[in-house]
Amino acid sequence: MDILLSRKSVRKYTNEDVKQEDLEYILRAAMSAPTARNTRCYSFIVIKDKEMYRKIAAVHQAAQMILNAPLAILVVGDKSLSYGEYLPQDCAASTQNILLAATARGYGSVWCGVYSNEERSNAISKLFNLPENIKPFSLVVVGKAQDNNDSLPKDRWQPEKIKYEAWQ
Repeated sequence: MDILLSRKSVRKYTNEDVKQEDLEYILRAAMSAPTARNTRCYSFIVIKDKEMYRKIAAVHQAAQMILNAPLAILVVGDKSLSYGEYLPQDCAASTQNILLAATARGYGSVWCGVYSNEERSNAISKLFNLPENIKPFSLVVVGKAQDNNDSLPKDRWQPEKIKYEAWQ
């Protein structure tokens, strides 16, 4: 439970690289996410190229932090493998696992949404030359967090959000 409560969105990174063994740990966690009917319709594009970072930042205004990060992971889903319309849920579970695994290994991360913004999705698809059946879902930026105490994890407990048996 501690890892869930300590995870936070980090947008400022040091220059320290993500170790290969940590990247594999993060991707192993991503691939451990549940999927509808165990289709495992997700795939991952690991991005380290600074020129690609500039291209991403040009088409994804909310992903500007990528310009100073050592690593990003594009989570994509294969519509030809997904069960029904569950591709977004499958990719979301995988994305969450990436965030948690990065935290567990001492990295900061942030989820930059691609799905369901059609303009952003089309631009990312074009940048990565994705086939028609491969749909970009999220971009996760990962790196060692700069010391930024202003983004400490927040207590998100809201008992008023809990209902029992029905909406009352």
